Amino acid sequence: MRKLSALLLFSLSLLFAAEIRDGMLYLEINLATSQHLSLEGEGLELSDKDQLFEQVYSGNIAIDVVSTEVENRYGIIERVESAHEQSDSQAVTNSSFSWENDQLKIKHEYWFFLPDSFSDLQAAQSYASSINYPYSRIQSIPIVNSTVRIVGKDGKESYFESPLGIYSKGSLWLNGLPYEGEFVLKVRGGKLVLNQILPLEEYIAGVIPNEIGNNSPLEALKAQAVAARTHAVSLLLYNRHSKDGYDLCSSTHCQVYKAKHLRNELIEEAVMQSAGEVIVTEDRVADATYHSSCGGKTDTSQAIWNGAYIPHLGGSTCLNAAENYDLSSEEDVNKWINSKVDSSGMSSWEKSTMMWERSISRAKLAENIGLSSIRSIEVLERGRSGRILKLRISGDRQTILEGEYKIRQSFGMLPSSMFVFKSAAGKAIYYPGSSISLKGRGSGHGVGMCQVGALRKARLGEEYTQILSTYYPGTELKIIRMEDE
Repeated sequence: MRKLSALLLFSLSLLFAAEIRDGMLYLEINLATSQHLSLEGEGLELSDKDQLFEQVYSGNIAIDVVSTEVENRYGIIERVESAHEQSDSQAVTNSSFSWENDQLKIKHEYWFFLPDSFSDLQAAQSYASSINYPYSRIQSIPIVNSTVRIVGKDGKESYFESPLGIYSKGSLWLNGLPYEGEFVLKVRGGKLVLNQILPLEEYIAGVIPNEIGNNSPLEALKAQAVAARTHAVSLLLYNRHSKDGYDLCSSTHCQVYKAKHLRNELIEEAVMQSAGEVIVTEDRVADATYHSSCGGKTDTSQAIWNGAYIPHLGGSTCLNAAENYDLSSEEDVNKWINSKVDSSGMSSWEKSTMMWERSISRAKLAENIGLSSIRSIEVLERGRSGRILKLRISGDRQTILEGEYKIRQSFGMLPSSMFVFKSAAGKAIYYPGSSISLKGRGSGHGVGMCQVGALRKARLGEEYTQILSTYYPGTELKIIRMEDE
């Protein structure tokens, strides 16, 4: 047990990232989290958070954490107060997102902690129980006082205290990709955290080509822009990465972002024509998840993720040819997967999602799921998209695989769990030989907007609003409004 007041001298804020500048939402997008960073650029301006010093680097620079006093402590919140004007030196400032009255709000509040803090969660929970405080009042507090070493191209070493601001007049190169503008370098858990600071619309323009491709029709790009913007705002409202030192990551965990890589004029136009639009349902931001290819019909979020029923993610027919098939039945899904689909106008990657084959040895599958042998595989449940949701595998013992992702992973990371066993001919029970051959359709989880379907609909002349209404029925588009309290 340790007194918290002294620790708070190091960090009076949880270093929340987002802010509103001139009516625009600026976000911190994480580009890298590592113990070592290698950057390259011309005229990289580094400064401390108080801008008391500034140093300019050109060429290659290497950055390391050389000493750190980052100590993750657990404190127990005694009370919470709204933060409006002056700060309190004995409180931690916490900021978060909320959606109120069709507005995205950045809310600020003061967290006042009990005097004692703890080095591990279990000790904090034990103390909270002893004084009848709920576990929800326990919070991790990063205590920051870290030194980073920067080595320039001339080999000269310099030492600075984090966080550091970085501004690039040209390109800052990281892992082979160029980034521009404003950055911040922090330390979290002994690792360097490099974030780019940019407006929401710039972020969306950097997401679109990496999610749906930069040669897509304009209306498909606009549909993707709205879905990506809505998904980003949804993630912000979950405050998913608030404790990691940034707003959103740049990987598939959030959305793939690569700055101006693959961007073109058509993408700029798509972002501009849909600027600020988000999908809303029942006075809240809709869950606008999307995936590569449904394979005929989209599925329900309830079935895929075993959650509550969400009306606008209740599944829809993407390909008219799939309408008369009951893809939850083995017989129909087998017929559908073995039928021909019109692929005219599709790119090679789109075609690859509409029909694929894979194989895995029986021994490898057994190893993947922790069995010594496999005797039979039985499909217990499929979703409306044909994706397998539950499998029973019998061998030296029985095991149940549940969830489309778990099933895909067990069979060697398949494109989707919408597949049949080639030699089973539509039967629910399959007795494998030494090799298991699969045939399937679709790519991804199958919930929300199907990107292949959006591309097809755009080529047929549908506007982006029509595309979105197909995949998110019962929703509406609204221009996002923002407020920093």
